[in-house]
Amino acid sequence: MSGSLAGKAALVTGGAGGIGSAIVRRFAAEGARVLAADVDAPGLDRLAADLPGVRTCVADITRADGVAALFAAMIEGFGRIDILVNNAGIGGPRTQRLHELALDDFDAVMAANLRAPLALTQAALPLMIGQGGGAIVNLASPAGFHAVPRVGPYSISKAGMVMLTKQTAREYAAEGIRANAVAPGVTRTPILDDLPAAHLDQIVAAIPQGRIARPDEIASMVAYLASDDASYVNGSIVMVDGAAGT
Repeated sequence: MSGSLAGKAALVTGGAGGIGSAIVRRFAAEGARVLAADVDAPGLDRLAADLPGVRTCVADITRADGVAALFAAMIEGFGRIDILVNNAGIGGPRTQRLHELALDDFDAVMAANLRAPLALTQAALPLMIGQGGGAIVNLASPAGFHAVPRVGPYSISKAGMVMLTKQTAREYAAEGIRANAVAPGVTRTPILDDLPAAHLDQIVAAIPQGRIARPDEIASMVAYLASDDASYVNGSIVMVDGAAGT
């Protein structure tokens, strides 16, 4: 199959979610061999039904055995890993100021949003070094650059994701490994379904482009950064937010 990712072996975490499934679909369309990972087994089943060529693996990436299972599945299925997309994450508490926050809740967000991507990156790097290179794309957020009241754990975790990206790029560029991140603005995923229409209108009013992003628009940037077309892009954090953070 032809395409910008033809023949590449890719692992996408959070592959059953709104942005994650869009990334999996775009990667498959570009010719990649994809393993989609998630804790959402029914969601993965639906994805596999739509994309028969995509492999799936139910795994909790906050656990060491979950990370190990994913890389065992990658080696068994593809024999290598060319692309790692650290997309999975959680929002965490959204009503508490820092002095009200339970540290267990903070730990849960950090475990999913930062510790797990680090563990996956640690597992991928030796394989990529042995292959002569690879690409890592992390999902950051504008919240990692601008403090958002009452979502402190999420913002802090995404700021950490920005530095994880830069640290990886700086330490491993000489070994042919690129690490970049995409920071999506508000995106049309099921998480928005429960928001009141008036709240959505306020969100849209703050976006200069006048609309919310589509998941496929985020997936397009992820696919570009994962491809050889971005061969000299390394350590970058790309905002895809309709100029909201400009």
